[in-house]
Amino acid sequence: MKLASAVRAAADGAADTAIAGLEQAENEIARQGALNNTLRGANLIGQCAHESVGFTRVSESLFYTTPERLRAVFPRHFRDLAQAAAYVRNSEKLANYVYANRMGNGPPESGDGFRYRGRGYLQLTGRDNYRKYGSRLGIDLEADPERAIDPTTAWLIAANYLATRRWQGKTALEWADDNNIEAVTRIVNGGLNGLQDRRNRTARALAALDGEQVLSTLRRGSEGDLVERLQRALEAKGFSPGSPDGDFGPATETAVKAFQAANGLGDDGVVGTDTWAALAPLPA
Repeated sequence: MKLASAVRAAADGAADTAIAGLEQAENEIARQGALNNTLRGANLIGQCAHESVGFTRVSESLFYTTPERLRAVFPRHFRDLAQAAAYVRNSEKLANYVYANRMGNGPPESGDGFRYRGRGYLQLTGRDNYRKYGSRLGIDLEADPERAIDPTTAWLIAANYLATRRWQGKTALEWADDNNIEAVTRIVNGGLNGLQDRRNRTARALAALDGEQVLSTLRRGSEGDLVERLQRALEAKGFSPGSPDGDFGPATETAVKAFQAANGLGDDGVVGTDTWAALAPLPA
């Protein structure tokens, strides 16, 4: 698989360490089944790219500058702004409070909340999870939680998470086989936060893994085999432009705009990099 290209496609400007870590972990990730096909690989990379903000954030900061923002993020923990104000600009105090007495963590004074805050590409959180995933990987993450931010370890944790976590009876990797990014997102996020960004990043990773090299931007008036391929791709996604004829006319433009709007890509009717990526994999 073209892993380096896929990481860069999912996160333009991704650090070289993220790519090196994935390549170093490749054999073990493959053993876990996360690279059995391009859909699995793309979902792994796309979800990690979203959660880590393009592989730039590997440790949860919990640094908030206003009580209003704190209450918005943690509404169950703060009854009013005065209570929230005591935790502003204090990451350690906040983590020890909001993560106390759950996920295997002790009370606030134990320091577990900050010690086992979110780390890695999928934000491993809580003492129980550090113990569980460390045991699976043969790494004592409970004793050395900072190791979870090592790029190779971060990829291993993420792959194992997708291979073992389930929703409605199927693991995240099994949902990836169906190209069901919504289901994978529910497993990773617990909801659908950032769904469109996850879809876009996963689609770009998939295009890279499938070796798609779409060189031309298409718009109304374009003609040829690539337009026919676009039309077939739109048909496959449920946005039929009519019979594929290689002519980018009004019907194709309407179908493109509808597809773009449905996928958070605007609706200018011009088929550029992001639209091609969202249409991947393309029909032969």
